[in-house]
Formats: sequence, C-alpha cells, structure tokens
Amino acid sequence: MTDLTLGTFGDGDSADNDLTPDAVNIARCATTCRAPDRDGASWASPDKDWGLTTQRPASTINTSAGRTHKQQTRWVVDGDVGKYVAECGNGDLLQIPATYGDFDSIDTRVTFIDGLADSYGYGIDAQALEKALRVLTGGGRYTASKYSAIPCGKQPWILTGPEGTLLCSCMPVERPASPPTQKLRTPETTLQIEEQNQAVLTGAAEFAHLLSGALGVSIETIDYHSTTREEARHSFLGEEDKFTIRASDLAQLHGLTADPSVIQGTVSRGVQSPNGGDIVSVEWDGPEHPVGYLEGGDVVAGYEFAWEQPDESLENVAVVREYRITQNYSRWTVDYRTHRLASVVP
Repeated sequence: MTDLTLGTFGDGDSADNDLTPDAVNIARCATTCRAPDRDGASWASPDKDWGLTTQRPASTINTSAGRTHKQQTRWVVDGDVGKYVAECGNGDLLQIPATYGDFDSIDTRVTFIDGLADSYGYGIDAQALEKALRVLTGGGRYTASKYSAIPCGKQPWILTGPEGTLLCSCMPVERPASPPTQKLRTPETTLQIEEQNQAVLTGAAEFAHLLSGALGVSIETIDYHSTTREEARHSFLGEEDKFTIRASDLAQLHGLTADPSVIQGTVSRGVQSPNGGDIVSVEWDGPEHPVGYLEGGDVVAGYEFAWEQPDESLENVAVVREYRITQNYSRWTVDYRTHRLASVVP
C-alpha cells in the first residue's frame, strides 16, 4: 500500500526532481488503503480489477448527488495506480470544482463514442464526478487542490485524494456541445468521424470506399446525428450528395471479405456444422459480381460464410451471404442475399 503526497517529488532543488505533477505522477502518489467504515456504506472483500486490488460497495451508496450503484465505484486497496494510468490514460486531468455547488459548471468528458450503445457514448459528466467525490470524501468538506480525476479512455477512470483512491466506471453520457472526433482513413482520403466502435469504424471506411468506387462520390465530411439512440446514424457528405446510414448497418460491413477465394478455400477444405459431427466439404463457384459492382442501385459490399437454421427445421444450412448497400428512401441500408451451399441434418 502507498500513502504518498506531491511532496514525494522533492523540494525542487535536486537535479533529479524535474517531474511535474501530471496525470501519471499524481497516480504514482495515489493513496491506496482499505475502504473506511462509514455510516451508509459497506464494502465487499478485496478483489482484482484491471490489475488493481479493489473493494466494491456491498450495496448502493446514497449520496446527495444521487445513488451510486455497486459497479460505478471501487475503492483501490492496493496496486500500481501509476502503471494503470500510464497504460490507459492520455495525460488528461479533470479539475475538481471548489465546492459541490459548482459541479454544474463541469463539461461532459466523452472517453469513448459507440454508435451501437444506448446513449451517445461513455465518459464522465458532472453528476458522475460529484457522486464519486462524495463517495471518496464521505460527503464532507474538501479542498479541491488535493483531489484529481484522471480519465483513462475506455477503461475505468481514477479519482484520488487524501482519503484514498477510487476506480470509477465510465457511464453513458449525452452528446456534448463540442463532440470529439477521430481520423478515419480510406483509400481515397482521411475524414473526421464521431465514432470509436471498431466495427462501426471499419464499416464506415468501407462504406466511403464503396461510394467512391461504385458511385464516383468523393466524401468530404461525416456528420453524426440521432433522434433516439437506437437510430444513431452517420451522414457521409459529398459536394452535392448525402448518404445517411445507421451505425448498426455500418457494423455489418465489418469483417466481410472482398476476396471470394478466401471463402472458396475454406469451404473446400471442410467446415463443421454448429452441432458438431463430420467435417463437410462443399464447393462454391463464386459470386456473379465482384465487390463494388453496381446493380440496380445496389452496390456489392462483401461476402461471408455462415451456418443458418431455417425456422421449424432441424437442418443446418451452409450458406454464403453476399452483402450489398442499397438506398431505402432517404437512408442507406445493408442487406444480404443468401447462396445455399449444403445442408446437414443432425
């Protein structure tokens, strides 16, 4: 266990004391200890989380900022907090307001954007930060300069102060006024997109590439918008055209192969049905059209081998799915056609 302060860095006179109190250095000084005995909060036995020894609340903790559920905060008993922040953090620190009444001024920090999530993304908002601080302090007065909140990307963030250190889960957050973006590289260009789900990102790059190759459209920007989270969409904007598609459709483009010979080689060597049994060797002559082919407004997007089980049937059917992007009114969707290869009855 550690109980260090910023004074650990020295008095500034030594040539070796050139460290600044950045996120990693603060984390190295984080206090680790058993969770305190307080009214209204009980803690489970220590366990391992993300390489740290932690205690989870035995039940929901009620604070003046709202209830904190068991999975939201874990008290760090032991472990190398500095190493955890060095591996998961990006060097950022969140400023703690001077009083509880000032938490409304905190801007939402989005640490991970997921087009398939039930809300805009995951991160730290004012309520999550205040609730965590109240758990750490017990709800009493505090000196803001003695506390630090350290975002750690997709992983749980750190809140540390004199009482100890908390490992706090990122919670669903709404879209902030200035949303973060990241680079999306396609064979044709580099774009900025509000998304971090890898399946959606891969699909977005492929979608932009298909639009360029099949329709001759040069995508200039990508907009994010949503009315409900289940309808999260990305709009790909060209000079005159707009192509809107759901994040869930983009995710379907992830993992497809553009090379039919990959599937042909796999199925000819033999595949096993989901129920086990003998290896089945089948042949596929290949598709009628290559990826990028434009047919009746549809664009061939890729291929995938799969097993399907028709309703009310015992047989398992080996198929190749030929995925296409198609325009459905003002929105583009992803669908597939099925090529039946063989059937197996258990």
